[in-house]
Amino acid sequence: METILNLSGVNKKFGKQQALQDITMTIRKGDIYGLVGRNGAGKTTLLKTIVRMIQPSSGSIQLFGNQNEKDYIKELKRVGNIIETPVAYDQLTAEQNLKYYCKINGVIEKDAVAKALKFVDLEDTGKKKYKNFSLGMKQKLGLAIALLNKPDFLILDEPINGLDPVAIVEFRELLLKLNREEGMTILISSHILDELYQVATRFGFIKDGLLVQEMTKEEFDLKAQAFIKIEVDDVKKALQTLGQMAIEDCKVVGQHQINVYQLETPIRQIVRELTMADLAIDGISLEGESLETYFKELVMN
Repeated sequence: METILNLSGVNKKFGKQQALQDITMTIRKGDIYGLVGRNGAGKTTLLKTIVRMIQPSSGSIQLFGNQNEKDYIKELKRVGNIIETPVAYDQLTAEQNLKYYCKINGVIEKDAVAKALKFVDLEDTGKKKYKNFSLGMKQKLGLAIALLNKPDFLILDEPINGLDPVAIVEFRELLLKLNREEGMTILISSHILDELYQVATRFGFIKDGLLVQEMTKEEFDLKAQAFIKIEVDDVKKALQTLGQMAIEDCKVVGQHQINVYQLETPIRQIVRELTMADLAIDGISLEGESLETYFKELVMN
């Protein structure tokens, strides 16, 4: 699968402050990569480094396979981004703002503005000026601006921050539509984890400028899958007892531990049957964690 973005050993210092520490990450075509981190973790600095709003202190970044500065800048034309507040003009309408950006970005397609407005559902805003837009409308216009050049890669920094629940759902659906129907690769940073989980296919967790872990959504789901953890003195005998209870979806994960993924049987019934089989139970508990819990354990401790 085509590699869209590859970072290797990227560092960024502001004076004595180490903002990014040896960042190595890869984003492939079709990914919706969720960059997860608390405020001040380095998310925005990393995104600005990718789009060359700031220069890295060291390390290498390849965009669409190109690292040479001249070729890199050329490839940036294939990238749309919303980093920090969308830049639009208060006294202009949505249409006027988009026409302005078409001119400065060299977009010559006749119906580019109409298509962008329709895609983000702002085609009926008429003469309403940007300064009177709701936050959700402003974010949609920012997305429309980013889409004018039909980018292959879209970078979004905290795009749902401050949006109301309805606007969040609308924005999420737009991102999924871009990914599924347009084949667009997306890098999105956020600290609103539950919403990020709804769209991301891969996650990168950043703490104090360091990318501490990456995982696919499937890997996280496997890690977060709920199960009953049973600790007993005799695993083989316990498995036989569970089998007699028609509990087959289980896995031995240690000398004295079994994980049961078949949750229909009440824990108290399992305890009773194991006890009646003369097994010593050292522990039994329901395990599994949410993205929120995992995030807190990984980057907030």
